[in-house]
Amino acid sequence: MTDLSDNFESIYKQYYSMLCNAAENIVGDSDSAQDVVQEVFIKLWNKREEIDTILNPKAYLFKSVINTSISFLEKNKNKVRLGDMKISSFASADSNLITKELELKINLALNALPAKCKAIFVLSRFEGMKNKEIAEHLGVSIKTVENQMGIAFKKLRKDLKPYLTKEFLTLLVSTGLLVLTTKTSGFDTLF
Repeated sequence: MTDLSDNFESIYKQYYSMLCNAAENIVGDSDSAQDVVQEVFIKLWNKREEIDTILNPKAYLFKSVINTSISFLEKNKNKVRLGDMKISSFASADSNLITKELELKINLALNALPAKCKAIFVLSRFEGMKNKEIAEHLGVSIKTVENQMGIAFKKLRKDLKPYLTKEFLTLLVSTGLLVLTTKTSGFDTLF
């Protein structure tokens, strides 16, 4: 058990960066992510007398950041946020315009997802969490996570349909902007 009032500073230093990264992946903006994490730590500080001990500070803080990020998205759902998410398979300097446009479209599609759906998708695809872990962190069933992932994929496919054509992907591959791995050995696996 960890006494939060005695170890608050060390907990803050130990987890701040990790929590900011997780929040940024969900809210899509580093400044907003820092605000989310600060809000979580302020709430924790204000409740330090009520929460004398906690078994797993990392899990507690991570879940708090996820929930606060979801609340942030719900409050700001009408505002378009363009995050710094990078498309790792695009590397050519000559492709800057195409990359920026595609990045913009992906960010717009991600931001159009409902808050909880986006959070689940981001935790799965950008944080590498398994469905069971996501379900535990969010306090939902695994089936809910699976359903939300299905909704995310369906909406992303619809929103990004103009960029998922074989012709467009062939152009990207031929110009070296997209490298297909053994996981994506053909275009059909992307549809």
